[in-house]
Amino acid sequence: MRAEDLSGADAAVYRAVAEREVSAGAPHLQDIARQAGLSLEATRTAVHRLLHSEPKILHEVPDTSPTDLGPVYELAPRT
Repeated sequence: MRAEDLSGADAAVYRAVAEREVSAGAPHLQDIARQAGLSLEATRTAVHRLLHSEPKILHEVPDTSPTDLGPVYELAPRT
């Protein structure tokens, strides 16, 4: 799956991660949902698909900040 082939919630999540990475760094799930205009559950489902796509589109990264909001997500390097 290529980023150019995404649609619906998957495309909205991809755009949200890309936009947040540029402006504020790798976002948490809640930030992605807010940016994409999706529910947490719809965002979680789309993130899961993008984490397990071939080639991988998103990476999950441990959050090193003092908050306990879970992992952050980054776009996978394009090959």
